[in-house]
Amino acid sequence: MELTTAILVTAAIFGALVGSFLNVVILRLPQEGASVVFPASHCPQCKTPLHWYDNIPILSYLMLKGKCRSCKAGISLQYPIVEAAMALLSYFLMAHFGFSVSFFGYFIFVAALLAIIVIDLYHQIIPDVISLPGIVAGFLFPLSILTLAGLIHLLESLPEEAFSME
Repeated sequence: MELTTAILVTAAIFGALVGSFLNVVILRLPQEGASVVFPASHCPQCKTPLHWYDNIPILSYLMLKGKCRSCKAGISLQYPIVEAAMALLSYFLMAHFGFSVSFFGYFIFVAALLAIIVIDLYHQIIPDVISLPGIVAGFLFPLSILTLAGLIHLLESLPEEAFSME
């Protein structure tokens, strides 16, 4: 199956959006009692909530020249790097696996690894909330693919009469 440019670009945009969320995870997860959901995205310096147009992955950083719209404080280069890395990873995963169960399994895997890498760089920790579910998922993912492949094989081996409504 040949993937169109539109599908690959969509995968990259999806990856950048997830990368933007990963930046929130990277920033807030190591903080005791912090939520990755609330409050909404805000400037770490002046705490001004970000408008939706200031929160567009990669583009907002470039448009704002790496500075907060309100207080003009510098925004860490980590933000566009994580977003771009996740966009590229998503693009290449889609190019390799296509739109499949494998794509989504590996997408979740690389997103978790990217968050772990950056958190570890800053704090020298690997959060259990990411690694422990990752261990379970790492064991279950291959089984789910094998089970799905077996189910597809079973369905393909059934005679056409099994699907008729007569």
